[in-house]
Amino acid sequence: MSPALCRRIWLRRIIARERNKRRKLLNTSIVLAVSSRRLILEAYLLATVTSLWCLNSKSRNRSCKRLLRNTGWWLLVWNTYSNERFEKTFRVSRNTFNYILSRIRHKLERKTISEDPVSPECRLGICLYRLGRGDYFYTIAEMVGLGRSTVSTIVGEVTEAIVTCMWKECVTAYMPVTEENFKKKILDMEEFWQFPFSWGAVDGCHIPIKCPAGGAESMKEYHNFKNFYSIVLMAVVDAKYRFVWGSCGFPGNSHDSVLLQSTSLWANIKEGIFSPNFSQLEQGIYVPPLLLADSAFPMEACLMKPYTNKGTKIL
Repeated sequence: MSPALCRRIWLRRIIARERNKRRKLLNTSIVLAVSSRRLILEAYLLATVTSLWCLNSKSRNRSCKRLLRNTGWWLLVWNTYSNERFEKTFRVSRNTFNYILSRIRHKLERKTISEDPVSPECRLGICLYRLGRGDYFYTIAEMVGLGRSTVSTIVGEVTEAIVTCMWKECVTAYMPVTEENFKKKILDMEEFWQFPFSWGAVDGCHIPIKCPAGGAESMKEYHNFKNFYSIVLMAVVDAKYRFVWGSCGFPGNSHDSVLLQSTSLWANIKEGIFSPNFSQLEQGIYVPPLLLADSAFPMEACLMKPYTNKGTKIL
């Protein structure tokens, strides 16, 4: 092969190599240009969508779907129910209802209003209906035209407001603390119920609950003899059916006598809430003021329970 031919072949290879480099550089520049344009377009679209959303969000209505419900239950009850039917439905009279509402209205009113709020009257009516009837939250929700969770929240808030605002003036205020108060309670008991030297009656009530967390131990502790889970309300009432003392939260499997002896009231009675002179002489025995109870409670000097025929023989 001649030198001229070798030089010509070498030049062609160099030219082909340069052409390939230029072709690759051109392809790379085209790809970069397309990618940059795509990024710019995406950024523009994102900015446009964001600006449109910000403009519409100020006047945008609630997007979630709501079920069509009948919300006129309370107006129907208040305007059409007779006094007898009202008291049978809510277990309180209209006057008592208005009194309770006047004491807790400031707790039920909403300061920040984003939608049509449930009125304080309706909230109290829902709570009293639940407490008096014991219906399921779902049943009450369908009746009043609200959600089940809303009804549950209303019942909890109204109950807490009643206890917070009215416990002292409606329960603690009637608890006798002096001998003069006890004498009035004793006279009322003798006048209304013809039972001598007694100032009140005590008993327990099981309030149904869901089984608390704690496994088998909680299941055993809160499962009562009536075959459901509960906590116990222990309370004392006077001759006029007024609550004068109460304590709630004991496990449902506990016996009434054990619960009463675990309370501060029983400790005060045992420590000498009555003076030695404040007793009544009966057949040579000084009897202190008595609490009346059923057969589940122990027989004590200050606690009177009914006699039973247990252990006696019938001839």
